[in-house]
Amino acid sequence: MNLLFASFISLVFNPFVILVFLPFFLVYKSSGSIGISLFWTTYSLIFLMTIAQIVLYYVRKNVFTDLDVSTRAQRPLLFRILVIFGVLYISGLYLLHAPRVLYVMVVSLLFGVSVVSIINMRIKASLHVATLSALILGLVLGYGIYYAFFLLLIPLVGWSRVKLKRHTVSEVVVGGVVGSLLLLIIYGFAIAGHILVWDPMRGNYGF
Repeated sequence: MNLLFASFISLVFNPFVILVFLPFFLVYKSSGSIGISLFWTTYSLIFLMTIAQIVLYYVRKNVFTDLDVSTRAQRPLLFRILVIFGVLYISGLYLLHAPRVLYVMVVSLLFGVSVVSIINMRIKASLHVATLSALILGLVLGYGIYYAFFLLLIPLVGWSRVKLKRHTVSEVVVGGVVGSLLLLIIYGFAIAGHILVWDPMRGNYGF
């Protein structure tokens, strides 16, 4: 039963699943338009589905051990794929005059991928925990302290990764620390570059 629950948690909070909803959340927060948000969510989903199909292909060819690419030696190839599609994604954003918040999102993701790929040479940091930590911390900073309740999801996802033997406790901790630090760094640069502006109604910075 514990393994089944751990598998469910790991699937629901997979980085790819989280990234499906992230563009809608960001674009809607900056534009207030459901139509525009759905358009850019669909645009982003095309890229995510293509990457997912490539990963699935490599799993079938035994290049990747599993869909999580949990073997550290296999992750550099995954990181290269993400960078290539990240550059293509940005090119499309430019041609279609996308909201600037999506530029921030993809540049942040590419920066995160670069940092994690370097860390991967030493330790296999948990991408699940890193992605979730960055997302929830972003919610707290962007919407207020009452979203801090969702921080409880981080140790739950960490437990699931350890339970499934995809990561050790230290790898989960490194993932959480890296995801949080990257978000804080990006958030700081966004404020300094006036990408985020002070919202007196909420009492914090937002798009």
